[in-house]
Amino acid sequence: MKRRRKWLWIVLFILAAVINLIAWTSKAFCDFYISHIFPFLGTAYSRVTAVFPFSAGEWMLAAAVLLLSVLLVSGVLRLLIRRTWTAKVFQALWNSFCWIFLLFFWIMTCNCFIQYHASTFEEKYITARAGGYTAAELAAVRDHIVKNLNEMSGQLERDGRGQLIYDGDLHETAIAEMIRMGSVYDQLRGYYPQPKRIFFSDFLSQTHMMGYYFPFSMEANYNSTMYVVNMPSTVCHELAHLKGFLREDEANLIGYLACVDSQDLFFQYSGYMGVLNYVENEFLRSIGRDAKEYRKHPAISEQVWADNIFLTDEAWEKVEEKAVVSTQTAKNASRAVTTATLKMNGVKEGMQSYEGVVKLLLDYYDGILF
Repeated sequence: MKRRRKWLWIVLFILAAVINLIAWTSKAFCDFYISHIFPFLGTAYSRVTAVFPFSAGEWMLAAAVLLLSVLLVSGVLRLLIRRTWTAKVFQALWNSFCWIFLLFFWIMTCNCFIQYHASTFEEKYITARAGGYTAAELAAVRDHIVKNLNEMSGQLERDGRGQLIYDGDLHETAIAEMIRMGSVYDQLRGYYPQPKRIFFSDFLSQTHMMGYYFPFSMEANYNSTMYVVNMPSTVCHELAHLKGFLREDEANLIGYLACVDSQDLFFQYSGYMGVLNYVENEFLRSIGRDAKEYRKHPAISEQVWADNIFLTDEAWEKVEEKAVVSTQTAKNASRAVTTATLKMNGVKEGMQSYEGVVKLLLDYYDGILF
């Protein structure tokens, strides 16, 4: 790298680092950025990547892995073959890597890192009770969700095996619901790109991930292998990330609200299903898993339990047949990376941040259900 370019790289890197430092220390700065700058930058970026009918972010990741592999090989060649051409090849690849890394750092700063330190959805739009909630209030939310699921489960279209069928327009309906949400919550206003299916959804299934937000491509991506009931709430969850709500608990809440207030019954069912496990687990803990107390509340129907799956058995069989690594290994690796990423951005709870949606639901329903 030439001297002038080297100094330019250093200056740009330091500037990005300073912006990150300010973001970590000033919520006001982050809120200003999200209100006045990010809507324009994020929308412009999303419109560019929306041109591609496939997930650009997914293939960017693949290209990055390829570049790192080539860089590693060229480095080994440089050590083994001390020739002018190996030095030139390695230097060219190294220079490319440095500039791509700088671009990646800037994009992640603008589309991800700053957003983690802004005011949350709860702080902006929900009045949180300072004293916490009782077990009875948690039970009221849980019972509300279970009653709706039980009622809806028999009204949905199914195939001969009893599996759910959705013949609506998933993408357009999700976008319409998020636009509707924007009329209530101003940060959700604006343009939404078409959600995109992950090409490597079978591998994504091994990591037990339903969707993914790629900040470096500003796309909402979802797992097309998972059971269809998970798709509406997941797509709305990922679209919420595009508007700067990166914390998983608040994206869970936004996805939930977008779905349960929809006119589409399947979306409603998906919304309630998307939070069932979180609320049910918290409810069981609150009653000490006491069977007698549990029976005082509405039971989850067999049909709802049958729908409460990540993948169908048939889908799992196909995933395992194609698997290059074991599902447990992929799941553990994904969990470790996700936990590290969340904690790096100040989310101390790590993967448990997904479960924070229960507290947000209690805040939301305070004054409605109890």
